[in-house]
Amino acid sequence: MFPRRSGTYILSNTYLYTLVEPLKMLSSMAVAYGNADRFEMSFCGNQQEILKNDQAFVESPIPLSKDSIFDIASLTKLFTCISILKLMESRLISMSDTVGAIDRRFKNLRHTSLFDVLTYRAYLKSPKRIDEAKSIEEAEAQVFSTYQSHEKPVKLYSDMNALVLKYIIETLSGNSYDDFLNKEIFNPLGMFNTFGFVPKEKIKFCVNYNYEHKILNGEYYINTQVPLGVPHDPKANVLRKENNAISGHAGIFSTIGDMALFCTALLRGKIIKHETLRLIGIPHTGFIKASGQYQQYMGLLCFSKSKVKRFSEVPPWMHSTAFALSGYTGCHIAIDPILGVFEVMLGNRCHNRVSFIVPENSRPAATLSEDSSGRIKWENGRQVCSSVRYVYNKDSLLHGPVYNRLVDLGILQERGAMRE
Repeated sequence: MFPRRSGTYILSNTYLYTLVEPLKMLSSMAVAYGNADRFEMSFCGNQQEILKNDQAFVESPIPLSKDSIFDIASLTKLFTCISILKLMESRLISMSDTVGAIDRRFKNLRHTSLFDVLTYRAYLKSPKRIDEAKSIEEAEAQVFSTYQSHEKPVKLYSDMNALVLKYIIETLSGNSYDDFLNKEIFNPLGMFNTFGFVPKEKIKFCVNYNYEHKILNGEYYINTQVPLGVPHDPKANVLRKENNAISGHAGIFSTIGDMALFCTALLRGKIIKHETLRLIGIPHTGFIKASGQYQQYMGLLCFSKSKVKRFSEVPPWMHSTAFALSGYTGCHIAIDPILGVFEVMLGNRCHNRVSFIVPENSRPAATLSEDSSGRIKWENGRQVCSSVRYVYNKDSLLHGPVYNRLVDLGILQERGAMRE
């Protein structure tokens, strides 16, 4: 059926690409799924739809290809998690070590353990917003001033924990985070199209995340400040410096083929031990309060499976110790060490899309369908597609079809009424 430990590209399937066609919530998406030995990949949509000249937006389509390079955004956190666990397996650190003891620049985290940072039991904050810093130096000053807040928010998930751990990895390894990932993960696995800084000759393959549209309290905004090969995430952008572009929480660019190689290597125990991998999805937080309020279920830097389906990033058909992450740009990854399968989607919800309408019941949103797909009439009369609330369609339009395909391929056995 498949060549052993390799991937097969198949034609884009309408059952899997509804988010692109006909809903047009994403301008493009590439999907891979499989197990440790074999996987399947496909893609659909455009790497770029439009460009802006001095006068107006003009159509400038570039079809997506297997070589297209995506900004994987918060999926970067999984690489940070794996890096920390790899250092723990090498006995360079333990879960009980404190951040401030490992790196004295973190003076406010002298009593904050790596375990608390990895599990979000430590709610970390910087005194001022990092994304508003005017220089790398100013941004890093905020990073090193990070402190453990006594707040207990409903939403525990944060960029700050992974961002801090990037510097721990550098201190322990004696290398920049980029160099560490190249040496320990990218190069050994043959992930030769995965970067922090995208080489000039590869820029033409970068997916375009520019021209994100937002409507906030009646004001219309278009982001035109995201060049090809530059992270969409503003914190990752301000923290970039020569030969050290990857932040702990964002900053990696990759292809669907490389991400599939990463997932299969994890399932084969080629980066960290399988028993270590199984620790990631064990929930260390998460419960329903007496008031009925929900608190997130988190494992190690990743989402663990929630008892409340609508709040979980983990596909409903995966095992209870599976883990997952989603990225702002539209990406998603989920790995189930028990079932031995993975699902990764690289998508684009930003380019030439209305991503936010606040409040959601405002007049512009009235033209959208119940699932928030459709088109919004912009101030100049342009009709712009909506990616508003696209994440709530993933169970039926991504996770369900992937499950069905894995069953059809014989990789999974059908589990009761899981088919959509």
